[in-house]
Amino acid sequence: MATKPDYKRYGFIPQRQQGLLLMRLRNRSGNLTAADLRKMAELAERFGTGEAHVTIRQGIEIPGVKEERFEEARQAILDAGLLPAVCGLRVRPVVACPGTATCPYGLVNTRALSDQLDRQYVGKDLPAKTKLAVSGCANACTKPQAHDIGFRGAAEPVIDQEQCVKCGACVKRCPAAAMTLDDDGLAIDLDTCLSCGVCVTTCPKQALAYTQVGYHIYIGGKGGRYTNTGECIATFVAEEEVIPYLEAILAAYQELADKGERLSKVVARVGLATVKAKIADKLSG
Repeated sequence: MATKPDYKRYGFIPQRQQGLLLMRLRNRSGNLTAADLRKMAELAERFGTGEAHVTIRQGIEIPGVKEERFEEARQAILDAGLLPAVCGLRVRPVVACPGTATCPYGLVNTRALSDQLDRQYVGKDLPAKTKLAVSGCANACTKPQAHDIGFRGAAEPVIDQEQCVKCGACVKRCPAAAMTLDDDGLAIDLDTCLSCGVCVTTCPKQALAYTQVGYHIYIGGKGGRYTNTGECIATFVAEEEVIPYLEAILAAYQELADKGERLSKVVARVGLATVKAKIADKLSG
């Protein structure tokens, strides 16, 4: 019997129905053009059932592709200029929110970072599947804490007491109730603060501004049957420092993990302190 291709490497998943595949397509940062959508529709009609499913990780899944048409369908994706998904023990497609492009809460340029992550890392072989997420603010719409590695935009506020008119607007709007106002003026409990930026955008007198702006980085998150919330290992990492940090995380993961072991299991087995020390060693080296 002939050996079947490694369907997952090319983004195809065997369906529960014998002889049929799911064709998965990815995008960058969750963005698609009208032309992309038309091409995907053509693929769905040509190779599948004419239907498509939008996955929770911003991908497109076309069911009903016959196994004998796998090579033809794979080539058709490339000919259309579309991006095949990636499955198996590899870096999976990156999910991202719009960030500063359109979202009123966005603090960072999520699209620039997620595009870079997609181009450099998606498809990279690792001990187990590894999912990345980028979120532009504390709302964390893409659930960075629930991914193997997550990046969440953050901006720490600072007060100009001379400009503050003690209107209390920021105190009322603060989602974390981290701000207080008394006779001594406005104060922020930075241990409680979410670094979400709401106070800065609310202030009518520009008495609040951002000081540190960057990404909080989480590792060891996981969804599925057995969920795990990731640990924040770095705060306010500048955009230009994110890639070096990610390189260090992946290098540490590859050294510490057994085959098939997700990052969450590595953290549970060897301890967060050990993982952080290994990452710090990679960063300094």
